[in-house]
Amino acid sequence: MKILLADDDKNFVIVLKNELEEEKYTVNLVYDGVEAVLSFMNNLYDFVLLDIKLPKLDGINTLRIIKKINPTVPAITFSGHAGNTEMAESIEAGAIKCLTKPFEIAQLKEDLKRYISRVG
Repeated sequence: MKILLADDDKNFVIVLKNELEEEKYTVNLVYDGVEAVLSFMNNLYDFVLLDIKLPKLDGINTLRIIKKINPTVPAITFSGHAGNTEMAESIEAGAIKCLTKPFEIAQLKEDLKRYISRVG
């Protein structure tokens, strides 16, 4: 499974990428919303993980664009600073779940496995 991971917190994404790669996922890192959209346009991803507070293009609008390109791609959003309004907006934009940072990486892995088992 190929995952697009977008977050400007470089330390966090490197840890998360390593954890997900231990589970045999292929993870492509990007650090802003524009990079995420460009990467999504040029690659086939099975799953998208987006920070809501991305530079250049926020995660909610990034997700809206990604969903226009591929309405069926599943996405989970997360943020350490988003309020209830932004979390609700990310669900409206198409996220299947919105997590509050810091979140348990083990929980994210379970969410991914659960999704894969439903569609796989």
